[in-house]
Amino acid sequence: MTNASVVTQRSVRMVQFRAGRIVWPLIQVGVVLLAGGIWWLASGFFPAGALPPPGVVLARLGELMLTGEFWIAVAITVGTFALALICSILIGVPLGLWIGSSRFWTESTRLLFDFLRTIPPIALLPLLLLVLGADFQMVLVLSIAGAVWPILIQSVYAARQGEALLAEMAASFRIPKAWYIRHIFVPGAMPFVMTGVRLGTTIALLLTIAGELLGAAPGVGHEIAAAQAWYDTPRMYAYVLVSAGLGLAVNGGFWSLQRYLLRWHPSVREEGRR
Repeated sequence: MTNASVVTQRSVRMVQFRAGRIVWPLIQVGVVLLAGGIWWLASGFFPAGALPPPGVVLARLGELMLTGEFWIAVAITVGTFALALICSILIGVPLGLWIGSSRFWTESTRLLFDFLRTIPPIALLPLLLLVLGADFQMVLVLSIAGAVWPILIQSVYAARQGEALLAEMAASFRIPKAWYIRHIFVPGAMPFVMTGVRLGTTIALLLTIAGELLGAAPGVGHEIAAAQAWYDTPRMYAYVLVSAGLGLAVNGGFWSLQRYLLRWHPSVREEGRR
Protein backbone atom coordinates (compact mmCIF):
# COMPACT_ATOMS: atom_id res chain seq x y z
CA MET A 1 0.00 0.00 0.00
CA THR A 2 1.45 3.36 -1.05
CA ASN A 3 1.80 6.37 1.22
CA ALA A 4 -0.78 8.23 -0.86
CA SER A 5 -3.35 5.47 -0.25
CA VAL A 6 -2.65 5.53 3.48
CA VAL A 7 -3.07 9.31 3.60
CA THR A 8 -6.30 9.07 1.59
CA GLN A 9 -7.77 6.43 3.92
CA ARG A 10 -6.85 8.51 6.97
CA SER A 11 -8.46 11.58 5.42
CA VAL A 12 -11.65 9.64 4.66
CA ARG A 13 -11.79 8.31 8.21
CA MET A 14 -11.25 11.79 9.62
CA VAL A 15 -14.07 13.22 7.47
CA GLN A 16 -16.38 10.36 8.49
CA PHE A 17 -15.51 10.87 12.16
CA ARG A 18 -16.21 14.62 12.02
CA ALA A 19 -19.43 14.06 10.06
CA GLY A 20 -20.55 11.47 12.63
CA ARG A 21 -19.96 13.91 15.48
CA ILE A 22 -22.38 16.32 13.80
CA VAL A 23 -24.96 13.97 12.29
CA TRP A 24 -25.59 11.65 15.23
CA PRO A 25 -26.36 14.41 17.77
CA LEU A 26 -28.79 15.93 15.27
CA ILE A 27 -30.48 12.55 14.82
CA GLN A 28 -30.72 12.10 18.59
CA VAL A 29 -32.26 15.55 19.01
CA GLY A 30 -34.69 14.76 16.22
CA VAL A 31 -35.78 11.55 17.97
CA VAL A 32 -36.33 13.49 21.21
CA LEU A 33 -38.47 16.03 19.37
CA LEU A 34 -40.41 13.20 17.73
CA ALA A 35 -41.06 11.64 21.14
CA GLY A 36 -42.22 15.02 22.42
CA GLY A 37 -44.60 15.31 19.47
CA ILE A 38 -46.03 11.85 20.16
CA TRP A 39 -46.45 12.85 23.81
CA TRP A 40 -48.28 16.02 22.78
CA LEU A 41 -50.61 14.10 20.45
CA ALA A 42 -51.25 11.39 23.05
CA SER A 43 -52.20 13.97 25.69
CA GLY A 44 -55.29 14.81 23.67
CA PHE A 45 -56.65 11.25 23.92
CA PHE A 46 -56.48 11.01 27.71
CA PRO A 47 -58.86 12.52 30.28
CA ALA A 48 -58.09 16.07 31.37
CA GLY A 49 -55.14 16.11 33.75
CA ALA A 50 -54.17 12.46 33.27
CA LEU A 51 -51.42 13.22 30.75
CA PRO A 52 -50.60 16.95 30.55
CA PRO A 53 -48.99 18.25 27.36
CA PRO A 54 -45.19 18.56 27.45
CA GLY A 55 -45.40 22.35 27.46
CA VAL A 56 -47.40 22.33 30.70
CA VAL A 57 -45.00 19.90 32.35
CA LEU A 58 -41.92 21.86 31.27
CA ALA A 59 -43.48 25.10 32.53
CA ARG A 60 -44.15 23.47 35.91
CA LEU A 61 -40.60 22.15 35.97
CA GLY A 62 -39.31 25.66 35.42
CA GLU A 63 -41.38 26.88 38.37
CA LEU A 64 -40.09 24.09 40.58
CA MET A 65 -36.47 24.85 39.72
CA LEU A 66 -36.91 28.29 41.29
CA THR A 67 -37.73 26.78 44.68
CA GLY A 68 -35.36 25.52 47.34
CA GLU A 69 -37.53 22.47 47.96
CA PHE A 70 -36.76 21.17 44.48
CA TRP A 71 -32.99 21.42 44.86
CA ILE A 72 -33.07 19.87 48.32
CA ALA A 73 -34.93 16.84 46.94
CA VAL A 74 -32.47 16.52 44.04
CA ALA A 75 -29.49 16.89 46.39
CA ILE A 76 -30.81 14.17 48.71
CA THR A 77 -31.35 11.76 45.83
CA VAL A 78 -27.98 12.44 44.23
CA GLY A 79 -26.19 12.21 47.57
CA THR A 80 -27.86 8.93 48.50
CA PHE A 81 -27.14 7.45 45.08
CA ALA A 82 -23.48 8.54 45.13
CA LEU A 83 -22.90 7.19 48.63
CA ALA A 84 -24.61 3.89 47.77
CA LEU A 85 -22.49 3.50 44.64
CA ILE A 86 -19.26 4.27 46.50
CA CYS A 87 -20.12 1.79 49.26
CA SER A 88 -21.01 -0.86 46.66
CA ILE A 89 -17.67 -0.37 44.90
CA LEU A 90 -15.70 -0.45 48.16
CA ILE A 91 -17.47 -3.67 49.14
CA GLY A 92 -17.82 -5.43 45.80
CA VAL A 93 -14.46 -4.82 44.10
CA PRO A 94 -12.02 -5.88 46.86
CA LEU A 95 -14.22 -8.77 47.99
CA GLY A 96 -14.78 -9.98 44.43
CA LEU A 97 -11.09 -9.79 43.51
CA TRP A 98 -10.13 -11.62 46.70
CA ILE A 99 -12.71 -14.38 46.12
CA GLY A 100 -11.84 -14.65 42.44
CA SER A 101 -8.13 -15.03 43.18
CA SER A 102 -8.85 -18.35 44.95
CA ARG A 103 -10.50 -21.24 43.16
CA PHE A 104 -11.61 -22.65 46.52
CA TRP A 105 -13.50 -19.51 47.54
CA THR A 106 -14.91 -19.01 44.04
CA GLU A 107 -16.47 -22.46 44.00
CA SER A 108 -17.50 -22.30 47.67
CA THR A 109 -19.43 -19.04 47.33
CA ARG A 110 -20.99 -19.70 43.91
CA LEU A 111 -24.23 -21.23 45.23
CA LEU A 112 -24.62 -18.59 47.95
CA PHE A 113 -24.10 -15.69 45.56
CA ASP A 114 -26.39 -17.17 42.91
CA PHE A 115 -29.10 -17.48 45.57
CA LEU A 116 -28.70 -14.04 47.16
CA ARG A 117 -28.43 -12.03 43.97
CA THR A 118 -31.75 -13.39 42.67
CA ILE A 119 -33.63 -11.85 45.61
CA PRO A 120 -35.28 -8.62 44.35
CA PRO A 121 -34.00 -5.73 46.48
CA ILE A 122 -37.50 -4.24 46.56
CA ALA A 123 -38.62 -7.37 48.43
CA LEU A 124 -36.43 -6.18 51.32
CA LEU A 125 -38.27 -2.86 51.53
CA PRO A 126 -40.85 -3.89 54.21
CA LEU A 127 -38.07 -5.27 56.42
CA LEU A 128 -35.91 -2.17 55.96
CA LEU A 129 -38.86 0.11 56.71
CA LEU A 130 -39.53 -1.85 59.89
CA VAL A 131 -35.92 -1.77 61.06
CA LEU A 132 -34.64 1.58 59.76
CA GLY A 133 -37.83 3.55 59.09
CA ALA A 134 -38.61 5.83 56.16
CA ASP A 135 -35.29 7.61 56.18
CA PHE A 136 -32.03 8.11 54.33
CA GLN A 137 -30.47 4.97 55.83
CA MET A 138 -33.27 2.76 54.49
CA VAL A 139 -32.82 3.98 50.91
CA LEU A 140 -29.04 3.69 51.23
CA VAL A 141 -29.14 0.06 52.37
CA LEU A 142 -31.72 -0.79 49.69
CA SER A 143 -29.53 0.69 46.94
CA ILE A 144 -26.41 -1.07 48.18
CA ALA A 145 -28.29 -4.38 48.38
CA GLY A 146 -29.02 -4.19 44.67
CA ALA A 147 -25.94 -2.43 43.27
CA VAL A 148 -23.26 -4.50 45.01
CA TRP A 149 -24.04 -7.78 43.22
CA PRO A 150 -23.08 -6.94 39.61
CA ILE A 151 -19.93 -5.24 40.89
CA LEU A 152 -19.03 -8.24 43.06
CA ILE A 153 -19.73 -10.86 40.40
CA GLN A 154 -17.84 -9.01 37.67
CA SER A 155 -14.90 -8.53 40.04
CA VAL A 156 -14.83 -12.28 40.63
CA TYR A 157 -14.76 -12.82 36.85
CA ALA A 158 -12.04 -10.18 36.56
CA ALA A 159 -9.79 -12.04 38.99
CA ARG A 160 -10.52 -15.43 37.38
CA GLN A 161 -9.76 -14.31 33.83
CA GLY A 162 -6.14 -13.44 34.60
CA GLU A 163 -3.82 -15.64 32.58
CA ALA A 164 -1.75 -18.02 34.69
CA LEU A 165 1.07 -17.75 32.16
CA LEU A 166 1.54 -14.07 32.95
CA ALA A 167 1.70 -14.79 36.67
CA GLU A 168 4.23 -17.58 36.11
CA MET A 169 6.31 -15.35 33.86
CA ALA A 170 6.28 -12.57 36.45
CA ALA A 171 7.38 -15.05 39.12
CA SER A 172 10.14 -16.49 36.93
CA PHE A 173 11.51 -13.03 36.18
CA ARG A 174 11.14 -12.08 39.85
CA ILE A 175 8.94 -9.11 39.04
CA PRO A 176 7.86 -7.32 42.24
CA LYS A 177 4.33 -8.12 43.33
CA ALA A 178 3.33 -4.44 43.44
CA TRP A 179 4.57 -3.89 39.87
CA TYR A 180 2.73 -6.99 38.64
CA ILE A 181 -0.53 -5.89 40.27
CA ARG A 182 -0.29 -2.34 38.94
CA HIS A 183 0.85 -3.01 35.36
CA ILE A 184 -0.55 -6.48 34.58
CA PHE A 185 -3.33 -7.54 36.94
CA VAL A 186 -5.21 -4.23 37.29
CA PRO A 187 -5.27 -3.39 33.54
CA GLY A 188 -6.49 -6.90 32.78
CA ALA A 189 -9.21 -6.75 35.41
CA MET A 190 -10.34 -3.17 34.74
CA PRO A 191 -12.70 -3.87 31.78
CA PHE A 192 -14.60 -6.51 33.78
CA VAL A 193 -14.79 -4.30 36.87
CA MET A 194 -16.00 -1.31 34.85
CA THR A 195 -18.77 -3.43 33.34
CA GLY A 196 -19.96 -4.32 36.83
CA VAL A 197 -19.73 -0.71 38.00
CA ARG A 198 -21.77 0.42 34.98
CA LEU A 199 -24.54 -2.04 35.84
CA GLY A 200 -24.31 -1.15 39.52
CA THR A 201 -24.57 2.56 38.74
CA THR A 202 -27.88 2.13 36.93
CA ILE A 203 -29.27 -0.19 39.61
CA ALA A 204 -28.21 2.16 42.42
CA LEU A 205 -29.99 5.14 40.86
CA LEU A 206 -33.16 3.17 40.11
CA LEU A 207 -33.33 1.73 43.62
CA THR A 208 -32.64 5.11 45.20
CA ILE A 209 -35.62 6.69 43.46
CA ALA A 210 -37.77 3.57 43.94
CA GLY A 211 -36.96 3.46 47.66
CA GLU A 212 -37.93 7.11 48.04
CA LEU A 213 -41.09 6.54 46.01
CA LEU A 214 -42.32 3.42 47.80
CA GLY A 215 -40.79 4.03 51.21
CA ALA A 216 -41.78 7.70 51.58
CA ALA A 217 -38.18 8.72 52.23
CA PRO A 218 -37.12 12.28 51.30
CA GLY A 219 -35.95 12.82 47.74
CA VAL A 220 -37.15 12.97 44.15
CA GLY A 221 -39.07 9.71 44.49
CA HIS A 222 -40.99 11.04 47.48
CA GLU A 223 -41.89 14.19 45.53
CA ILE A 224 -43.32 12.01 42.75
CA ALA A 225 -45.46 10.09 45.25
CA ALA A 226 -46.58 13.28 47.00
CA ALA A 227 -47.60 14.92 43.72
CA GLN A 228 -49.54 11.80 42.75
CA ALA A 229 -51.31 11.76 46.12
CA TRP A 230 -52.40 15.39 45.60
CA TYR A 231 -53.43 14.72 41.97
CA ASP A 232 -50.91 17.31 40.82
CA THR A 233 -49.99 15.51 37.61
CA PRO A 234 -47.87 18.31 36.03
CA ARG A 235 -45.71 18.33 39.16
CA MET A 236 -45.52 14.53 39.13
CA TYR A 237 -44.40 14.35 35.50
CA ALA A 238 -41.95 17.18 36.11
CA TYR A 239 -40.19 15.11 38.75
CA VAL A 240 -40.34 12.08 36.47
CA LEU A 241 -38.45 14.14 33.88
CA VAL A 242 -35.96 15.06 36.58
CA SER A 243 -35.44 11.36 37.31
CA ALA A 244 -34.83 10.73 33.61
CA GLY A 245 -32.44 13.67 33.48
CA LEU A 246 -30.48 12.30 36.43
CA GLY A 247 -30.21 8.94 34.71
CA LEU A 248 -29.00 10.58 31.50
CA ALA A 249 -26.41 12.66 33.35
CA VAL A 250 -25.14 9.69 35.36
CA ASN A 251 -24.91 7.48 32.28
CA GLY A 252 -23.10 10.16 30.26
CA GLY A 253 -20.69 10.87 33.09
CA PHE A 254 -19.90 7.20 33.56
CA TRP A 255 -19.23 6.63 29.86
CA SER A 256 -16.84 9.60 29.83
CA LEU A 257 -15.05 8.22 32.88
CA GLN A 258 -14.86 4.74 31.34
CA ARG A 259 -13.44 6.06 28.08
CA TYR A 260 -10.79 7.92 30.07
CA LEU A 261 -9.81 5.02 32.32
CA LEU A 262 -9.85 2.49 29.46
CA ARG A 263 -8.40 4.77 26.79
CA TRP A 264 -5.69 2.15 26.20
CA HIS A 265 -8.23 -0.64 25.57
CA PRO A 266 -8.77 -1.70 21.92
CA SER A 267 -12.56 -1.28 22.14
CA VAL A 268 -12.21 2.36 23.23
CA ARG A 269 -9.57 3.10 20.61
CA GLU A 270 -11.76 1.60 17.87
CA GLU A 271 -14.73 3.64 19.10
CA GLY A 272 -12.64 6.79 18.85
CA ARG A 273 -11.70 5.99 15.24
CA ARG A 274 -15.31 5.58 14.14
